[in-house]
Amino acid sequence: MTNLPRAALAALLLLALVLLVNSGVFGANWRWDDTQILLHSHQYSFWQDFLRPEVWQQFSPANLTPWLIFSFEVDMILFGLTPAAFYVHQLLAIAAAALMLYLCLGLWCRPMFAAAGAVLFVVGLPTMLVAEQLMTRHYIEGLVFALIAVYAFVWYLRTGKLWLCLLALLMYALAVTAKEIYVPLPALLLLLPDADWRRRIIASLPFFAVTLIYALWRGYMLGSFSGGYVDSSEYLSPAFMGDVIASFVTFPALLTGALWPVFVVLVGGLWLAYGVAQRRVPWRALLIAALVLLPLVPLVRSPGIVLADRYLLLPWVLLSFSLVWCADRVAASLDWQRLNAATLGLKPWHGKTALGMSPWLVLPLIAVVTLSHAVPVRQTVATVGTEFDVQADFIWGNEDTRAFVPSGNVLPAYWFVMGLSNLKQRISGQGSPLPVVDDVYLAEQDVDLLYTYDAGCQCMRDISGDIPARLAAYRQRLRPDAELSLSYDYQQGYFSWQFGPWQEGSYHVVSDTLGVLPLPPAGQLRVTLADNAPFYLRYTSPEGWVTYSQLNHVVHNGVAVEWSRN
Repeated sequence: MTNLPRAALAALLLLALVLLVNSGVFGANWRWDDTQILLHSHQYSFWQDFLRPEVWQQFSPANLTPWLIFSFEVDMILFGLTPAAFYVHQLLAIAAAALMLYLCLGLWCRPMFAAAGAVLFVVGLPTMLVAEQLMTRHYIEGLVFALIAVYAFVWYLRTGKLWLCLLALLMYALAVTAKEIYVPLPALLLLLPDADWRRRIIASLPFFAVTLIYALWRGYMLGSFSGGYVDSSEYLSPAFMGDVIASFVTFPALLTGALWPVFVVLVGGLWLAYGVAQRRVPWRALLIAALVLLPLVPLVRSPGIVLADRYLLLPWVLLSFSLVWCADRVAASLDWQRLNAATLGLKPWHGKTALGMSPWLVLPLIAVVTLSHAVPVRQTVATVGTEFDVQADFIWGNEDTRAFVPSGNVLPAYWFVMGLSNLKQRISGQGSPLPVVDDVYLAEQDVDLLYTYDAGCQCMRDISGDIPARLAAYRQRLRPDAELSLSYDYQQGYFSWQFGPWQEGSYHVVSDTLGVLPLPPAGQLRVTLADNAPFYLRYTSPEGWVTYSQLNHVVHNGVAVEWSRN
């Protein structure tokens, strides 16, 4: 089936490349959603997230990814709360995905081209950013399972060995528990260029049965067959489809930055050369692209695709695969033409010699273009990650005698703070520093020691001496009697709201439990909110003055709340 020495060498080289490219993560701490995943893993047994809706929906009512919880729980059992070990696991998963991509490409392409595809995958921005974010573990491990499923399925078609089909089925089942983007895999199996249509259809029937079981399981666990953070009824509206197209056309720029025109020319040129060489429309590739892009549609509006991170991981895999496939086929076609010319005794055209080198040159050029953007963007994300690292150390190492102002990047991901504080309380029984998310809380509480993150030293700086000045500035901006109104409702995981009466300026939900959430004057969002969580509505005028509502509380499936001040 596979040249084992060659595969072993590829595995070692790819692992070395992954470690080299991502060596900076070994000093990282918990970041973004990590603490909530750890907290949930500590609160419940992993099997409950696979079987009990009321347990899973405490973590996420919008997505079904229990493998993520299981993966973190395995690390907690093996390594405790040692972030470096979690990152080693993350990098091993990336190396495994690169190896499986190499093996899958090797089913149809020459080894050097297959290796080029695996390298291109590793140096892509989506892969680099997945290495920086433990919370994306399920994307990469789901990819490993999906690629094993493809590899085993193809060898089942070639050999007829039943155990390979069973292995592929198991891997597909694991992939869909990791992330929903792998659900369309059976349709992709139908499109593989192996065996005939009849054999592929028969062989894929068990996979569609797993898809049906998954759909029933998803409906049971989430109470909905759709996903994402917006109402699925919006998906077919013309406005939403316009947003989808506008988002998708930005993908080349997200992947390669300012050099995206060069990237598009290189990729388009290779695809065009493939079309000319094969003399047919690549309908198979177009259908596979549709299968890969379709799961991204619910994400376009919320949370939005504004960075080539985990959301573009699978499209990047597809792109790497397609580029290698095309380069290999173009090179093979040119080799065949040269062989025919030599057989017929024809003098070779010098232009064809240069053309014959083009498939071997395009892939390295694309890798260079990709790296020129990926490295600085990854560094920017890593710098943001450092904010989480430092504040995680501060929360874990200090008690409630101190307070701190969450930094600008931590505040929007505030459940990171709450997750780590609650985890610390569960494990050690100790309190954590008080987070001051807004000066309204600084005015309400007696704070003597106040700290904030300093980007200059990448450390926590004591700003206790600034407390009087902060409070004076807050009181100067405050207009306690200004007009303000709100109505809100939290039903079945959907938070709906209406704020007024101001059309200019900005509204924020301010909470020492939820953080600070910027919201438009009206809307609906599918989100997990702590039951009975307190919050103020803050309005900031274009002139800079602020006003706050009374203290409100989020109540799950409670009555709609209306409040106003005229």
